[in-house]
Amino acid sequence: MSGLAYFEYALVLPEERYLIEVQTRKSDSGELRGQEEIEQIAKESLALAIGRGDEREIGEFKPNPISESDAQILKKVEQLLTRPESVVYLVE
Repeated sequence: MSGLAYFEYALVLPEERYLIEVQTRKSDSGELRGQEEIEQIAKESLALAIGRGDEREIGEFKPNPISESDAQILKKVEQLLTRPESVVYLVE
């Protein structure tokens, strides 16, 4: 099992799909993150990647948790955002 949590998000207009990978452990302490913290990191990363980093809009994003095997099926087209705790890809 990897140290990543995976999320998928799709926009209808324009039609785009995103894969968000989030580190499940804190880099400084190695402590396991809670599910709520992981989901918040995914939302913030997605909002920044698609140019909607306003705090008021973050709550509108609902990335869907997916399994590692489902994430591996997605073809990464472009890396949009890299942060110490997460990466966002445009996928097909």
